[in-house]
Amino acid sequence: MRVDRKVIRAAAVLLTVLTLLLAGALLRFLWGEGSFPGGAQAWTSEPPETDEGELLYYNDTWYAPRKDVETVLVLGLDRSEQEGVWTTGEYAQSDFVLLLEIDRTAERWKVLHINRDTMVEIQDFDQYGKPSGTYTAQLALAYAHAQAYTRNDTTAAHTAMDAVSGLLYGVEIDHYMTVTMDGVMLLNDLAGGVEVEIKDDFSAVDPTLVQGERVLLLGEHALNYVRSRWYVSDNSNLARMARQREYLEALQKKLSGLTEGDEGFAMSALLELSQHMTSDCTVERLAELAETLRTFEMEEYAALEGEAVINEQNYVEFRVDEAALQRLVIEDFYAPAENPE
Repeated sequence: MRVDRKVIRAAAVLLTVLTLLLAGALLRFLWGEGSFPGGAQAWTSEPPETDEGELLYYNDTWYAPRKDVETVLVLGLDRSEQEGVWTTGEYAQSDFVLLLEIDRTAERWKVLHINRDTMVEIQDFDQYGKPSGTYTAQLALAYAHAQAYTRNDTTAAHTAMDAVSGLLYGVEIDHYMTVTMDGVMLLNDLAGGVEVEIKDDFSAVDPTLVQGERVLLLGEHALNYVRSRWYVSDNSNLARMARQREYLEALQKKLSGLTEGDEGFAMSALLELSQHMTSDCTVERLAELAETLRTFEMEEYAALEGEAVINEQNYVEFRVDEAALQRLVIEDFYAPAENPE
């Protein structure tokens, strides 16, 4: 069977882009880094409807939703079929949450990292799997809770999409993509592993990661290296972020070289990876998105600002800075509109 080279090239691009997305997903941004002055701005409680859509009033200006920005929600699921890989339970939480924003007018795209502990309003379900009110909890639970009550991965993904949309004041989420931890390990092993110098004491987590030695990370050991924080001698988030940056730069470099030099590798790797992915996009649509990202300019990663606190149940809650969030939503998803009055 003859395979169109355009399809193969698109597969290679998609693999590279997915690697980039996974890399960004594993990075942990500092909580509360920087802030915008002032409190939350005045948003109209009953926005008027116009031909441009529902308007928002912000800083003495009316804004209309842009129709040239496409969004893809990427969920990294805490799910694995491999022995020895720790997960949170039968139903997969969203270990990382990314929103891919594609600006088709400016021909730019960016990745917005959303803290998994962000407090959001989530659709609840009754014992029969029917929608039943809402509740407030960490975003990571949106997929897992819906999956537990509906036994439906698509419903679970859309529940997470709705939660993110609500967080962003109603911004529409167009598509979703999920990737399991097995997918992360597969990317690592397809690259032939990643060699790093172990600069911390991992003896309580993984005895194969010997401090002071250079180690080729394969399989679950790669996950242990980039995910572990507790029971490591330096359990600060800064130390973990430094490890992740070093690892991810090496992984991206190896995979980029492989996909550029061997189109057959890219196609076969994508087929293997597809077993650990789900999406509401067709293969053709994913290929088109990949080609778009290849030709558009990528902006720097962005993250929601806010504060992490420990609640009464001793769980972490990430509470977003509303003023900063409003400014981000306006800048990314809205454009000035004519005064409706």
